[in-house]
Amino acid sequence: MRDRGVSHLAGHFLRETRFPRNRYTPDFPYRPVSQPAAAQTTTRRPPAPPPIPKAGMDPRLVTLCVGNFVIGTGAMIVTGMLNDIAADFGLGAASAGQLISVFALATCIGAPLFATLGSRIDRRLLLAGSLLVYGVMHLAAAFAPSFAALMAIRFLTAIGAAIYTPQTAATLPLLVNAQTRGRAISFVFLGWSIASVVGVPLGTWISSTLGWRVSMALVGALALLVSAAVWRALPRGLIVPPAGREAWGAVLRHKPIMLVVLTTMISSAGMFTVFTYIAPLMRDVYGISGGALSLMFLAYGACGVFGNAMAASRMDRVTPSRIVQVTLLTSITAMVLWPLAGLGSVALVLLFMLWGVGGFATNSAQQARLVLLAPERASVSISLNSSSIYLGQAAGAMAGAAIYTLAGADTLHWGAAALMLVALAVSQRARALGCQWQRPQAAQQA
Repeated sequence: MRDRGVSHLAGHFLRETRFPRNRYTPDFPYRPVSQPAAAQTTTRRPPAPPPIPKAGMDPRLVTLCVGNFVIGTGAMIVTGMLNDIAADFGLGAASAGQLISVFALATCIGAPLFATLGSRIDRRLLLAGSLLVYGVMHLAAAFAPSFAALMAIRFLTAIGAAIYTPQTAATLPLLVNAQTRGRAISFVFLGWSIASVVGVPLGTWISSTLGWRVSMALVGALALLVSAAVWRALPRGLIVPPAGREAWGAVLRHKPIMLVVLTTMISSAGMFTVFTYIAPLMRDVYGISGGALSLMFLAYGACGVFGNAMAASRMDRVTPSRIVQVTLLTSITAMVLWPLAGLGSVALVLLFMLWGVGGFATNSAQQARLVLLAPERASVSISLNSSSIYLGQAAGAMAGAAIYTLAGADTLHWGAAALMLVALAVSQRARALGCQWQRPQAAQQA
């Protein structure tokens, strides 16, 4: 019944959300290289093209969403198989958690680097190529002979994630108009939420039954298939403005943008303080592992999809800063109430679900804040924001390892709550400085 509910919600979201194909209206800061420059100087505004018939969904956005599903599954799946990897190589949970830290740090460094190096590359080649690298590296991980080799492979795997997720968001202004940009961003990043409800639980179950190497190989094969789909779906000639020194300087000097990025980093650190070690936490404190752990991930991910869909449906009516406020408060509440999990499995599942509602909607709203604030700098600001996500993951994994070792797994939630409170304060400061949603017709104060 839970799967039917998630399917019904996703179907409703697809039916109700329309993204018209629009690559040529003058309100876009970007244009394909194949478009004549004269088209930008016309004084007569051409009518917006009609929406796609039937379901109203742009298949290009669906394909990009599936790509984020693959990236999200590969990035998060290690948390569910951490116990199996540690047992295979004879390590403790804290040592095995370094896999998450090295992936996050590599992505943190790679996102801004490849935003600059890849800004002149056609989007179809860049996005399809990043998924190709991601797939090949996951297949290599399935045959890693040692933990050191696996660490090196995960570092290289992060190249695909460092390119795909931020550059997908930067590509969206080329594909949709300003009126639907916020919903488009939320929809494409729904792939990460779906990864948590489908990819991570399924990968955890496969890891516990067939081995973690099989899970890695399946993610790799899926990434190769989606790479081909992205190549087929996207048109040629999609180029974003070059991300040179001037663009980076403009973003780094923009205080509201930098506060949004800082909010992302701290909130991500709070989430991964617990999420990195969720498998050993469930096993050591609550006696949950294997199939039962997969069900916990399923509940968490289903609520993540719900939270992201609800945020997306309201993205054009309320400010994303308010959405971030609500999602962070939801996650903080779950962490503060975490001691109630000791009352029984029902309380634990409910807390997992509450955490899931706020866990993934925060990042999609943060992306919307950046794109709407400075669409002409989206390639730079979003890559910087993606770096902050992964830097936060690395910091959270390290903080979680320290708390796990010194105070025990059952105290991880207090560290997470403290970090999320700081993130909320920084977000409110960004909002006070004017970093709020700007509606297509007129800017509205939050």
